[in-house]
Formats: sequence, structure tokens, C-alpha cells
Amino acid sequence: MPLRRLLLLACAVLLMTISVRAAVFTENRGIWPDNWPEVLEPLRETSKTIGVGTGIQENIYEIPIADRETFEKVWPEILKLRTPGSPLTLYRAGGGDHPSWGQFVSNQRAAIRIFAPSGGIATAGNVEIDVNNPPDWEQLIRDGKALRAQAPWPESLVGKDGGLPEYVVSEKQDDGTLKWVAADPYADAKPRGFYFRARIDVELVVDGDIIDLNRTRLPADGVIVDRRFADAKADGGSE
Repeated sequence: MPLRRLLLLACAVLLMTISVRAAVFTENRGIWPDNWPEVLEPLRETSKTIGVGTGIQENIYEIPIADRETFEKVWPEILKLRTPGSPLTLYRAGGGDHPSWGQFVSNQRAAIRIFAPSGGIATAGNVEIDVNNPPDWEQLIRDGKALRAQAPWPESLVGKDGGLPEYVVSEKQDDGTLKWVAADPYADAKPRGFYFRARIDVELVVDGDIIDLNRTRLPADGVIVDRRFADAKADGGSE
């Protein structure tokens, strides 16, 4: 079964359960949306997708970059994909493991990582899900009984400069329909259901040659989180 369909069904089924088992799916191909910039198409087959189907639902796309020309071609388009105001995190090529995803991603070589919405489905509690005979998702969405975790997001979530919350949850309204609302899985006193990524964040694994920060335009509208030196300290090395 293709990863995209597997993730969709897994998310829907997990939403109907009380207990959540960690589920992370990987595919050695970039399965980002077809409407993403065409310049990324040649990189699909050398990229990797990590589909996160735990209590947090998101996709991580890791795109190794083989040469400076490729990076300089795709980077302006990556900046357009990134949600305005979102952080850009820097890692050092050859540095330590990723603090959250070390077993699934690599900081060994120059790469771009994109944390993006899963495209998964949030459903109301009275919708029966059969993975072998899935319902008509689009009809459920039209009826307000399901939501798809992808753009376009409702205007109520979008800031004046185009910013978005990192995560959202589905909230049932008085009329029985669902609505996306901002939520923080790390700050909420108790879980509010499944948290779906809304914001697109970007990470760079910097090698100083293929990805050279002296030649790279960095976004001015968000925080730069520089973990290169933390990695070097953990390794006992220096910059």
C-alpha cells in the first residue's frame, strides 16, 4: 500500500482509538504534494519522507543536496514554501544526531529538511472507520464531519503577515461540525486529541561548501535557531 494512503488510514483509525501507539513510517522518496515547486521534482527519488503518525501528525521531507548549483536553484523556492515567521534551524554536516529524529534523519551531509502538514484526516467521534472500505472522505469534509490537515487553512488561523500556529487540533462545534483551532502539544495541561502540523518549518544541514551561509539568503521574518555549535560541543569538536 502506498505510504500516502497508509498514513491517511492510520491517522483516521488512530483518531478513533483511546490509546495511541507511536507510528512513524518512512519511504525512500520525497512524496511531498504535487503542487510544490517544479524545481524540486528531480530531487524526489533521492529524498526521504518520514510520516509521523503519533499523537502529533506531520510529514518530514529530507532532501540531500549534492552540489552548490542545486542548492542555489531550489533554495528560493524553499523560502516560498516556508510559512512566514517560522523558525529556520541550522545543523552542522557531520555533527551530532538530530535531537528528535536522530534514527530517522541524518546530519552527515548537506541537506534541506521540511516539516510540513501530513494531509491526514481528523474525523468526528461518530464516524465509523473501516480501513478495508474507507468512507468518502471528500463528502465527510463537505459535510463538516471531517477536516483535512493541509492548506488552505481557515482565515481564523492565519496571522496578518501570513503566519500560522505550529499545530492545530479539531474542535467540535455546537452544530456537530469540526473546526481547526490552534493548539500547543508541549504547553497544554492535558492532550486535546491529535495535533496536526499546520506551519511549514525548514532545517538546513550546513557543510560550508554546498550550503554556505555566507552565500545564502536567510529569512528576516523568523528566528534562526543555530544548533551547529551545540553539535560541535557535543562531539568535543570546534567550529
